[in-house]
Amino acid sequence: MTAPDVIPSSLRVRARLYPSSRPHRYGRHDGLPVEVVEESPSVEGRLAWLAARATIRPVLSVGSYLPRMPWPFGLLDFAAKAVLPAPGTSRATIRLPRCKAQMVRAAGVLPADGTRRVVLYMHGGAFLTCGANTHGRLVTKLSKYADSPVLVVEYRMIPKYSIADAVDDCYDGYRWLRRQGYEPDQIVLAGDSAGGYLSLALAERLLDEGGEEVPAAIVAMSPLLEIAKEAKKAHPNIHTGAMFPPKAFDALVELVEAAARRDRTHGSDVLEPLQHVRPGLPRTLIHVSGSEVLLHDARLGAKVLAAAGVPVELRVWPGQIHVFQIAAPFVPEATRSLRQIGEYIREATG
Repeated sequence: MTAPDVIPSSLRVRARLYPSSRPHRYGRHDGLPVEVVEESPSVEGRLAWLAARATIRPVLSVGSYLPRMPWPFGLLDFAAKAVLPAPGTSRATIRLPRCKAQMVRAAGVLPADGTRRVVLYMHGGAFLTCGANTHGRLVTKLSKYADSPVLVVEYRMIPKYSIADAVDDCYDGYRWLRRQGYEPDQIVLAGDSAGGYLSLALAERLLDEGGEEVPAAIVAMSPLLEIAKEAKKAHPNIHTGAMFPPKAFDALVELVEAAARRDRTHGSDVLEPLQHVRPGLPRTLIHVSGSEVLLHDARLGAKVLAAAGVPVELRVWPGQIHVFQIAAPFVPEATRSLRQIGEYIREATG
C-alpha cells in the first residue's frame, strides 16, 4: 500500500516546487493564495504514513462508533510526560484564569521578557485530547527554528467543555502575553489540527474587538478549519488518508455539538471561523499533507482568506501523515517544514 495524493488544481498554483527553505515574501496581494507543492516523500515519510495507517486509523475507527463512551482522553498527554525534553529545553508553568499554559524555550532561546517575538501555540487533538506534553518536542523545535519562546495553552476540552471555552482560554493566553509587554506585532498565533481552528477563531475575536492591532501572523499545520463534515467525507483522501476514517468526523461533530448544547455561557451555536473571515486578519501560512483529508480545509481556508485580502501561503507536502511535523527529526520533511515555519515567524516579526 502506498500513500496516495489527491491534489486537484482548484486553486491557482504559482509554484509547483519550492526547494529552498525560505518562505515566500509578500510584496503584493492579488486575492489568490500562493500554493507550493513540495517534493515527494522520503522513505522515512512513507514509513511514517504506513505506520499511522496500520495503527492509528484502526483505533480511531473503533472509537468513532462509540464517541460517548468515557474514553480516557487525558491519558495520552499524561503518558507523554515520560518523553524527556530535548537537552537545554526550558519549561515553565503559567497560570491563566481558567487553565494552565506552558512556556517553552529551546536551548539558546532568550527568555520571554516582552522585548522580542513570541509564539502563542494551540495544540491539536480534535479539541478533546493531547496537550503540552504530547506536543513538547514539536514545540521545542518550533522554538528553536523561530528563535522564540512558545506559550502552549492547555485549554479546556470537550466533552466536558465547549470549543467556545477553549477559545476563551486561548484569548486569556494572548492577554497574558500582552501584560508581559508584548505588542501585537511581536506575537504569532500558531497551531496544528484543531489548534488551527483556535488560531483563526482567536484572530477573528481580536479583530472584532477593534482598536487593537491583530497579531503579526497565523501559522497552521494540517488545520481543521471547518467543523462541518460533509465536504471532508466527500473528499477523495477520506478513503486513502493514513489516520482518519469517515466515521471519525461524524463522532467529532456529535461531541462538539453535545458540548455546545451544555454550554450555558456562550450558547449552543458552534462557530465556523471561515464564515467570519474579513479583511484585516493576519497574514497566514498553512502547511498540510497532500494525502490527508484536511487538505480540504487547508485549501478552502486559503481560498477564503485570500478572497478577503489576507496574504496566504499554502504549502502541500505529498505523502505525509496528519501533522507530520510531530515526527521530526525522524522524517526529514518534518524538519524542513518546521525550519520554513520558523523563518516565516522570524520574518513576520522582523
